[in-house]
Amino acid sequence: MNLPLRSLSSLWVLLLASCGAGRWTEAEKTGLSSLALPPASIAADAYAEPIGSEQVSAPFLTSPGSDFATGAAVGVAAQLVVEIAAAAQQQMFEKRYADAITRAPGSIPGDLPLRIRRALAKSLGEQAFFKGRIRDDSPNRFTVIVENYRYIRAGKEGGEVLVTPVLFGRFELINASGKKLLNQGFTAPAAKVARPLTVFAHDKALAAKAFDSAIANLTLQAVNAVNARLGEAELAPSAPAPSGGGAAPVQLANVNGGTATCKNPYLLTQSCNLWSGAGRAVTVGGEKLKIAGSADGRIVLVRGARLIPRAPVSSTGSVQYEAVKRALRTSGVGILRQRDMVSAGTTVGFFLELDGDGYSVLAR
Repeated sequence: MNLPLRSLSSLWVLLLASCGAGRWTEAEKTGLSSLALPPASIAADAYAEPIGSEQVSAPFLTSPGSDFATGAAVGVAAQLVVEIAAAAQQQMFEKRYADAITRAPGSIPGDLPLRIRRALAKSLGEQAFFKGRIRDDSPNRFTVIVENYRYIRAGKEGGEVLVTPVLFGRFELINASGKKLLNQGFTAPAAKVARPLTVFAHDKALAAKAFDSAIANLTLQAVNAVNARLGEAELAPSAPAPSGGGAAPVQLANVNGGTATCKNPYLLTQSCNLWSGAGRAVTVGGEKLKIAGSADGRIVLVRGARLIPRAPVSSTGSVQYEAVKRALRTSGVGILRQRDMVSAGTTVGFFLELDGDGYSVLAR
């Protein structure tokens, strides 16, 4: 199998796009007196074979005023080199795990649409606005469309490539008059459930647990998207534990690295550059990182030391995030909001909104 990384990357970036994040009007809210949650829609061909190559993105060349991911001709050439290397790595993965790849589809829960519905019904049923409003006969419908799902590389341990399930798609809320009040993409990997593909292929119970973790990620994003349009705090029952005391951090929508600059979505005046965004090399909790920050240090962009990360550098459980969170907590700085930055389908870093000068803490 040839690895269509260029097509896959384009798909992932497309899925992360949202059709507007404006708040609902009072009239629109009034019309949502109830909400139906049908089983998730999953196409028969939605399953894709596992990816064992590292999720990568090419080095970026930029000009003044451009974004972090605007490539010139050299950047395109670098992307091609990266994709060729990734394709070779994928071929090695397929050869080594050929039997597990064949067995992998049988490990996926057969009731995936119902699992998603149950998890979403529980989460939205506990959400302040929709509590007591979930009804099967409602003319308002919240639908999850899973367009693609597969196992993807999540690291390496003891010579084995580790993989984890991930769901790609979008969720829609269409009201009784047919107006689409919500149409947002999601990328939902499992959290902290990474094993060799051979393990998942032979352990359906573990595979189901991993897919449930990915579903929990999906429902968190769905509830937070609803909260954003209601003007409420973007929190969900499964949100991560507080980092520095007080309420749990709000998980905001991802930032597209193709549109991020030193002025967008935040004004970063400390150590921000046009190569990767984060220009100051630091070591935090043993993790080599690069950071940039706002003038007051309350906004921080964190990336791994490598321009091309070997594993996602995410605000939802990566080792880099955990190291940063511990350092900030020790210094009494809390995380208020956080969001990932995604380039070419890869989570390459994250932004943190803090209640104190976290940049100075990390730059020590």
